[in-house]
Amino acid sequence: MANSVPSPSESGEPESDSASDPQGTAGAVYQLTIKRGFLVLCIMFVSQTLAGIGLSYGAKLIWGRDGVDLPTIGVLSVLLGGTIVLLWAWADIRRFGPSFLPQIGWRQGVLKTSQVVVLVLLLLGVTHFLAWTYRSVLLPQWGHGGVVGGGSQMFAHIKETGSALKMTGFLILALLVGPVMEEVVFRGYLQSSLARRLPVWSAIVITSVLFMLGHGPAILWPMYFLYSLAWGWVFVYTRSIKASIAIHILSNLFYTVVALMEWDILA
Repeated sequence: MANSVPSPSESGEPESDSASDPQGTAGAVYQLTIKRGFLVLCIMFVSQTLAGIGLSYGAKLIWGRDGVDLPTIGVLSVLLGGTIVLLWAWADIRRFGPSFLPQIGWRQGVLKTSQVVVLVLLLLGVTHFLAWTYRSVLLPQWGHGGVVGGGSQMFAHIKETGSALKMTGFLILALLVGPVMEEVVFRGYLQSSLARRLPVWSAIVITSVLFMLGHGPAILWPMYFLYSLAWGWVFVYTRSIKASIAIHILSNLFYTVVALMEWDILA
């Protein structure tokens, strides 16, 4: 089974990203480029940042400084930013045609559904055990016990407020918009575009470093790096973004259940 993404150099097609001729020369199929991969990554971060700034100033104008609920604004800004990114991806699909879908991994995988389910569950168990070892065994030995991730901090705050609307927004973000958006950006666009010019594991590692840097706190970066490595490998091995989306959703679901049950294990 081939575990790499075919590159333009292998197919003999040059890398092109012309805005004036999205289909390239007459009859040519558009090829995903590294430039476009990083463009979508920038759109994700910029849209979330601008949404956060706009929501913060809006809340301050309406309710005053005391009315600025930063965790809630954080959830809303990521929701808005994620929606913008998904709309951008949809526009790319409309613009470049059906041939663009498999380039970002949106295609039938090479494994049977039952094989994908087993693979995803096994990898989910292994990665979360390693993450538990790091957070709950190693960090306390180094004087950093009780560290929680940014998502868990948002969830804890929203749970304390008792707002059903805020909780609904968080769950939509954690279990749908967030995983789909991040997988489309990091695996679909970025990793796929890098793999056209670099060895596949180099593409996975670079993507995982960028994924890690986009999450916090920094002391949990090894966990985020590990998760991204695993999800990137699943994407390559199955040749479908659907598998990496599935394991990402299940990972977030696990943390949501942990937070709801108030289990003192993973953040």
